[in-house]
Amino acid sequence: MSESVLDKAGLLRRARETGGLVNEDLSGIDLQNEDLSGLDFSRSVLDGANLKGAHLTETRLHDASLKGADFTGAKAKRIYLVGANLLGANLSGADMEGAFLSGANVGGADFTGVNLKKSRIGVVQASFPNESGRATSFRNADLEGAVINATDFRGVDLR
Repeated sequence: MSESVLDKAGLLRRARETGGLVNEDLSGIDLQNEDLSGLDFSRSVLDGANLKGAHLTETRLHDASLKGADFTGAKAKRIYLVGANLLGANLSGADMEGAFLSGANVGGADFTGVNLKKSRIGVVQASFPNESGRATSFRNADLEGAVINATDFRGVDLR
């Protein structure tokens, strides 16, 4: 859905009143710099969403589709992305300390310079080749204290 079709103000008001927007199609929505902390977007479609600089602390995005979403510079401490599809997403420069990424598809995602300290990253689909056509990058990401298991990092940039 394009943003012109979405009533962003109405959606955000409803999300804050109800605690989230579960199982919604929010494709392409512009949520740049919005405070979405603690809201639940589980099973929603946010493909191509603009989440640059958004506040996403403890936001739940379980099984959400975030293909090609832009999280550049997002403040996303303890964000829940369990089973999320981040294929080709841009997360560069985001603060994702304590994030939960178990079972997520991060193929072709850009985690350049991301703070992933104390994160839980398990059974993540990260290897290349993948559907995005590009390698996943964790270049200069801070993984201090992160728990990583059962993940195939073939072809992933871990420099």
